[in-house]
Amino acid sequence: MGDRIMKIIKMKTRMLSQKIIANVSPEFAKAYGLPEGHQSVAFFSVDNDDIGYLAVDDATKKANIKVIHAETFYGGQKCSWSKYGGSVFVMFSGPKVADVRSGLAYVKDFIDNRSELCNFDGDEGTAFYAQCIPRCGKYFAEWFGIEEGTAYAYLVGGPIETNYALDKALKAGETRMVKYWYPPSHANSSGAVLAGTESACRAATTAFVDALRYATEHPMEI
Repeated sequence: MGDRIMKIIKMKTRMLSQKIIANVSPEFAKAYGLPEGHQSVAFFSVDNDDIGYLAVDDATKKANIKVIHAETFYGGQKCSWSKYGGSVFVMFSGPKVADVRSGLAYVKDFIDNRSELCNFDGDEGTAFYAQCIPRCGKYFAEWFGIEEGTAYAYLVGGPIETNYALDKALKAGETRMVKYWYPPSHANSSGAVLAGTESACRAATTAFVDALRYATEHPMEI
């Protein structure tokens, strides 16, 4: 590839399906262990699992909802069981149908306007996700064991490139690893969530992308 620097190309992401149950049956509520007083649930799928997690965490900052279940499908979208299954199944609940409806609106806004799924030079085989979020929501606070409102860097990509780049990210600023996905993850990727100050998380994100690009440009160079 010579000295040419690979360009970062942003990829379009799409919500593939969404549904609401206004008043769930008692057996359904029992199966999922819904919180007391939560009568309504919403489901959605998206064509990238990382965005599904980030989007619903963002929604927990703005809507009166609780994430009940979120899980990546094995192999991601290409191995999905349904035309509309995407890469992830996410379900959340709320006291009223208006709460979950609001939650879905925030989820879709994040997916459509604020996701950062990218690749290098338009090659989807180099896809990665690297984003600094200034303030986590209730879902990530609980999942990662961090204080609500903590800044974090969400860093995911191909297993070899990502693990090389994560070390560079951790050396770039005062962050700590609060979540790590061992390769291969359900979607055959790897990644981590680093928490710290917003400036440290931004520095880590930049270092991650720079190192990821180097590893992608030089796959056999040690």
